[in-house]
Amino acid sequence: MWFAGVGLARDGYRIAVTDGGGRPVGPEELYGRCGPERPVARLVELAARAPEGLAVVVDSANGLLDGLLAGAGVAVYRADPPLLADGWSSGGALARLGSSRFGELVPLGPGGWIMSGREGEMTEAETASGPVERGLAAAGRCLLGGGGGGGGGDGEPTVALTFDDGPHPEHTPQVLELLARHGIRAAFFCIGLHALAHPELVRRIVAEGHVLGNHTWSHAYLPDLGPAGLRHQLGSTGEALAEASGAGLPTLMRPPYGGRSPELMQRVAELGLTTVLWDVETNDWARPGAEVIAERVLRQVRPGSVVLMHDGGGDRSQTVAALPLMIDGLRRRGYRFVTPEELLRPRNRVQAAPGAVGSG
Repeated sequence: MWFAGVGLARDGYRIAVTDGGGRPVGPEELYGRCGPERPVARLVELAARAPEGLAVVVDSANGLLDGLLAGAGVAVYRADPPLLADGWSSGGALARLGSSRFGELVPLGPGGWIMSGREGEMTEAETASGPVERGLAAAGRCLLGGGGGGGGGDGEPTVALTFDDGPHPEHTPQVLELLARHGIRAAFFCIGLHALAHPELVRRIVAEGHVLGNHTWSHAYLPDLGPAGLRHQLGSTGEALAEASGAGLPTLMRPPYGGRSPELMQRVAELGLTTVLWDVETNDWARPGAEVIAERVLRQVRPGSVVLMHDGGGDRSQTVAALPLMIDGLRRRGYRFVTPEELLRPRNRVQAAPGAVGSG
């Protein structure tokens, strides 16, 4: 069997392949400044060539390829702590884990996702984060949505539309066109690797008056990372967005999957970033239909809500189709569209240093 590791470097995706003895099968390959389709196509090709099959090894810092690979019939395995490197796991290191510690890897399966089997752990960590979130919200460093803290809780019918996982060359322009048609500013929480591939869309987002946010380099589960890994994921993304947009470093951040822990929330604040969560969940990634997506927004929304949607990471045509329905429905209810930054504006908020929050 061959083992392929996918490293997530500053210049793109790096694929390394070893045989069962850990010996390299050809040189490491770079797929730079591109979407995930090219590295996925290459891994599908390698799976067809491998004498006894191919196992692709990823870690929880890579939430971009697992679904695409599983959908293409490629076997995917996840390396969990303590096997992970903090920050950038190289393709070679991940491939060697396959050949040397295969029994310690977690098979994701055809219907799995990158965090399969760890849902309970994630929920516990998020619950434990509550006191820190409330402290950060009081200091204006966390937005919970729906009047839950961090602004937007004065009863005024305002709502913020937010989009994750872009930019995407097909769906992001469609979302931008709809927002322009309706005169709405929104927030786009971008993946660093996608910004690297499509800098022109990052520029367009800013040029059309929208807010850029940091959604990590590779859709990472951030609680698995130490301080260095967190700086790599957020710092590299911030630099890529600033370079593409010319608008400076983003100050807003959203953790992929909403994955957080008390320690992570403190570290993000210490890096000078404000965490933006949400209270309206559309689950548009599951493609339930445009009418269902719009209905979920109208059912859950309340003054100060933050709506989570996606413009990247897969087929987002239903999200695009749902937007006019939800916009019209919200306006009929008297809602005004604002950005997360507007919801975060101080309203007699207690000012606290980032290192002092979280005690209640």
